[in-house]
Amino acid sequence: MLDLSASIHLLGELLGQVLSEQESPALFEAEEGIRALAKARRDAELRGDETGQRAAHERLAAAVRALDVDAARAVASAFALYFDLVNLAEEAQRVHSLETRERERYPAPASESLAETIAALKARGTSAEQIAALVERLQIELVLTAHPTEAKRRTILSKLQRIGGILRDLYRAEPAPRERAAQQNALHAEITELWLTDRARTNRPAVTDEARTGLYFVDNVFWQALPRMHDDLARALAEHYPGVPPPARWLTLASWIGGDRDGNPNVTTHVTAETLRLHRGLAVERHRRALQELSRRLSMNVRRVPPPPAVQSWLSNRRPLPPHAAFLEARYVNEPYRLVLALLANDLADASHDDMPARLHDDRPHRARISDDDLRHTLDAIATALPPALHDPDLQLLRQQLAIFGLHAARLDIREESSRLTAALAEILRALNLDMQFDAADGDTRTRRLTGWLAVPPPAGLAPRLGVTSATVETWALFRLIQRARDVYGRDMFGPFIISMTHSAADILTVLLLAQWAGCADGLRIVPLFETLADLEAAPRILSDLFALDAYRAHLAACDNEQVIMIGYSDSNKDGGYLAANWALYEAQAQIACVCRLHGVKFTLFHGRGGTAARGGGPANRAIRAQPPGTVDGRLRMTEQGETISARYANAELAHRHLEQITSAVLLASAGDGAPPDDGWRAAMAGMAATARDTYRALVFETPEFLAFWRQATPLDEISRLRIGSRPVARRAGELQVAQIRAIPWVFSWMQSRFNLPGWYGLGTALQAHTDDGGLPALHDMYDRWLFFRALIDNAEMSLLKADMGIAALYTALAPDAGAAARTLERIRAEYDRARQAVLAVSRHAELMQDEPVVQRSVHLRNPYVDPLNYIQVEMLRRLRALADPESPEADAIREVIVLTINGVAAGLRNTG
Repeated sequence: MLDLSASIHLLGELLGQVLSEQESPALFEAEEGIRALAKARRDAELRGDETGQRAAHERLAAAVRALDVDAARAVASAFALYFDLVNLAEEAQRVHSLETRERERYPAPASESLAETIAALKARGTSAEQIAALVERLQIELVLTAHPTEAKRRTILSKLQRIGGILRDLYRAEPAPRERAAQQNALHAEITELWLTDRARTNRPAVTDEARTGLYFVDNVFWQALPRMHDDLARALAEHYPGVPPPARWLTLASWIGGDRDGNPNVTTHVTAETLRLHRGLAVERHRRALQELSRRLSMNVRRVPPPPAVQSWLSNRRPLPPHAAFLEARYVNEPYRLVLALLANDLADASHDDMPARLHDDRPHRARISDDDLRHTLDAIATALPPALHDPDLQLLRQQLAIFGLHAARLDIREESSRLTAALAEILRALNLDMQFDAADGDTRTRRLTGWLAVPPPAGLAPRLGVTSATVETWALFRLIQRARDVYGRDMFGPFIISMTHSAADILTVLLLAQWAGCADGLRIVPLFETLADLEAAPRILSDLFALDAYRAHLAACDNEQVIMIGYSDSNKDGGYLAANWALYEAQAQIACVCRLHGVKFTLFHGRGGTAARGGGPANRAIRAQPPGTVDGRLRMTEQGETISARYANAELAHRHLEQITSAVLLASAGDGAPPDDGWRAAMAGMAATARDTYRALVFETPEFLAFWRQATPLDEISRLRIGSRPVARRAGELQVAQIRAIPWVFSWMQSRFNLPGWYGLGTALQAHTDDGGLPALHDMYDRWLFFRALIDNAEMSLLKADMGIAALYTALAPDAGAAARTLERIRAEYDRARQAVLAVSRHAELMQDEPVVQRSVHLRNPYVDPLNYIQVEMLRRLRALADPESPEADAIREVIVLTINGVAAGLRNTG
């Protein structure tokens, strides 16, 4: 049986063999030499040997400079692929450790499992009535989004999944020599295939490519993982609260991919229609195969197991039978269950041939060949007819999968920016002679006007195509598409309509009016997204204004009186820095909850979390339990973005573990987990947040040379050109300003260059100022007893550990104005040192991440392998920027190497976007 060290050693040897075989022994030696120099540099750093560190740096930089572009490509590929393999080895080790601990604890439940959580709640004295109320409102939805921080093709994901399977087999048993040789040969073949396969697409991926990648995880992981979670909860409740039934559908999936139009002109109504087809196609085919298999097994005779009246009636209504079913009836006489399931499978086969995009763009009457309810009612009737001994597990699994995934696989959210919606409605109003200056009015004025139009029937003249500009035509087409898809294929196709950059109640009413005029308002969840610091502060007032409107309360009544509110972690961080953003988010959530309760509105907070701490990343269970008391209450919606999707869900066992931790955290947070902050803590946080915000904005927004430094000392411009995602890096073309740049490239550029600035800048000054005023004992108390503050400090520790000012200095040398760049770097370095010292003082750790030795060791072991990728990236950036023609074939070859280094650094550091 392998351990982690042995498996990494095996994979490294095989990769070296492949590099020698497929490139050359000389290239393998060059790669090994660079690796040895990087390791020597880090060893000297750990010893405090500045002379040795400087000498190793100079030799490493010289070795990288000596590489031609082809050699640089091969060496970068080797390090990038190495991290893919190391990640798989670590995942296999984690699975093995989880299995070992589970065996050791048996019959006690595994740590952070649902069984342990439900048992803990019972031991705490939670009554059956309280648990019943909690699970009745339990609703967790994960939302997949396409962010290109780790842009692996599905081809690469499939190959890595096969390698991971072989590694898990090697961990679980001690194979015979012949079996071990076969497994090593299989690993060698898979690694060779990986080496010979392009890691990234040669063209910028289309939105539908990203949708297919998201659906890869639905198909290969979530399809089994979510039903397993439902079973886990059912068993835990049966053991500890036998009278409490589990909810039928409490853990579900949604997606933004193909529906997120905010700043992405590539997401059109045609793309959204095709995405809906892909979603439905996956679910239809999955259910069809399951029904076909079940039809071969449920062969009970009609006399032994008479079908219930509902099944008999359903079968009678299907006659005359199609030829295939008639053949089955003649061949398998008196086996009605087989016949019914075969008919359902045939219905799904017919549905799979439906030209769904054409149907969605056609106004002629049409009814879907089969619906969720058709399947669900028939399968439920069959299940109730079977004797207990024949409660087929595959039939139960199919019913559970149908309840979770329906015929849509994952609900598709729609997102658009408020200003675009306002502009579209203003143009339509002008065309209808209803209002010539709508978009020029302030929010309160627009709210009054919208309330009036919502109270009367839609105006005459609402043609299929409204608007003069293409943007307005497209916006109106979107609402008509929603209406058509809901009418033909059911409401479950769609998640909510999210309004980014929500600034007033008028932004929500704009969507409601357009939806009402298009005929799709009934039950449509309209979700404001509060992102900037100003909008987070204004959110309670905006919601109060909204809930006071009769027109909107009538709409909420059709939505089960529930409001979903989204908060954005990215733009708030970009706006005010790490500490200020986290405190603003905490305060906004607490106040939003108060407003909703005051108005008698059920609410779900939707967390727009990303991979890094700067974007709400970090351990999800810790983050959930750190939310303000009373804001979770059994309901949680959160995004899964970028490399976090593959890191958390590529491995089925780790996916299950992560889902367990999320669900356990929701249950504990909803049951009153954690002490609320006292007034002193809140005052301390408010003061530190203000100091941190001023410190951050003084650098980012008030330093004239900062913008140039950012663009020159990070790979931002190159990231903006790379074909690693369908969405532009800025909300508006040509605007590479801090305010307009998307949070993904903002964070990604700083992480690639190892500054990791958004994850800690401003924190050191704020903590030090509070400490200098004698507040360190209070900070210790906050860290020990306040889950929010502890998570904030712990996540900052991770950001500081992954940052590296020595590597950042390499990127700083790219800036043409050496003097200005040196001053900015020194300013950043000084704040880094303050943050590191202050965080360690608060946590009372001797080293960063002291309480997470596995993570700490992993980062330290990875650094010598990440560093060469940074050195190569810097060298390629220098060469690219020196070219006379940035569009030449030589430039394209250099950019190919940069793509490899970007992928490699992301894989090596993880949590980068």
